[in-house]
Amino acid sequence: MPDSKRKTIIESIREYMRMYPDIDNRKINIDRLGNGMEYSIDPIGADPIYKRYVDGSCLKQFQFALTSKEAYDGDARTGIANSGFYQNFEEWTEQNNLNDIVPELDGHDAIRVEVLQSGYLFSTEVDLGRYQMICRLIYK
Repeated sequence: MPDSKRKTIIESIREYMRMYPDIDNRKINIDRLGNGMEYSIDPIGADPIYKRYVDGSCLKQFQFALTSKEAYDGDARTGIANSGFYQNFEEWTEQNNLNDIVPELDGHDAIRVEVLQSGYLFSTEVDLGRYQMICRLIYK
């Protein structure tokens, strides 16, 4: 009997993130940043309807934060490298949208991934900084 379990949207976003060349081999968690240098995809509560049409159909959205813990020592070079990761990710998603490279969804058609808020330093610990970027997936 074939498995009828569909892949969730967040699983598809995680797979899409793994395609980003600068993500390296660090863990990509869901709703969790551990104690080391890791990434997390954190869903954000938002209206799931992005745009409703008069015929009753609609475009939907899935908002999420891409967060990471990065080496942080207060040095400008470190900050530039960490911020550069997020700038490059934003440009990568824009190029992917132009080339119709989007997350593969089960039961839905992805249209584009958008960055709503550029990556920034969210908080600091002794030797790690937490960075965050707000994104959304538009799909139908």
